[in-house]
Amino acid sequence: MKFFFSIITSVFLIVGITPLAFAANGPTLNADRASTEFTASALQTCSENPKFIERANSATTPKDLARFERYGKALCGDDGLPHLLIGPPLEPFGALLNRGHEGDLLIPGVLFIYIAGIIGWSGREYLIESKKTKNPAEMEIIIDFDLAKKCLVKGAQWPLLANKQGRSGELREEDKNITLNGPR
Repeated sequence: MKFFFSIITSVFLIVGITPLAFAANGPTLNADRASTEFTASALQTCSENPKFIERANSATTPKDLARFERYGKALCGDDGLPHLLIGPPLEPFGALLNRGHEGDLLIPGVLFIYIAGIIGWSGREYLIESKKTKNPAEMEIIIDFDLAKKCLVKGAQWPLLANKQGRSGELREEDKNITLNGPR
C-alpha cells in the first residue's frame, strides 16, 4: 500500500495536478475594493515605461547605465521597477508558456538546489569516508583537505549518485540501526 501511495503521489507531482479549492457561492466579499488579481498584462517592457525611463535618465555612473540598459529588457509595473514573472502553476508546461524569462527564477532556483546538493552530498561523503579511518572524530575536527577535495568532486555527481543509492537501498539506514530516545 505504501508503494502504491508513493506512485500516486509521484504522478501527481510530476503532472502537476493538485486539487483546487473553490469558495462557496454567495455575495462577493469586499465588493467595494479594487481587484487584487495580478495579470502579466499590467506589466510593460521597462524600456517603454515612463517612470523607468525617468529613473534611467538620472543615472550617472557607467555601472548604473549598464544596469538600466540590462533591466530595460525586463518587465516593469506602474512603479517603474522591474518585476519577476513566474509561470503558471501547470509545472511541466509552465516554462514553455513563459519563454524568455527562465533567467528570472527557474535557472537560479535550479542552480541553488544543485549547489546545495553538492554541499550536502560532499559533507555526507566526507563523514562516511572518515568513519573508515582509525580516528574518525579527529578527521571531523581537523579536515583532511585531500579527502575533502575528492568528496567535493564526487558531490558534483549527487543527482546521479542519489538516484543510484536510492534504488539500491544504500541511501536509507535500516530500522534496526536507528536509535529511539524516550518512552515508547
